[in-house]
Amino acid sequence: MTRTRKIVTASIAALTLGGAVTATATPAAAWCNGWTCYSDGPSAGAIAGGVIGGLALGALAAGAANAQPRYYNTCVQRTAVYDDWGRFRGYRRIRVAC
Repeated sequence: MTRTRKIVTASIAALTLGGAVTATATPAAAWCNGWTCYSDGPSAGAIAGGVIGGLALGALAAGAANAQPRYYNTCVQRTAVYDDWGRFRGYRRIRVAC
């Protein structure tokens, strides 16, 4: 899977999840418990915290998705390279398991 395809897939998944959360959310109502009254919905700080946290988690997920595989116990081997007509063109080094 190419890097662009991974980015597009992750973006579509994030938009779908965000849309589902937005569609199912109900508005908050103010209420008092005798000592304190609570307002109608989140403050700007809560929204900013959610956005920053979401970006941080997205960056962690993207970093994990693009991690390069680690090669343990591998050796470098030479392999012959041929063109479309079967003519020898040289050697190429490849990494194989030992």
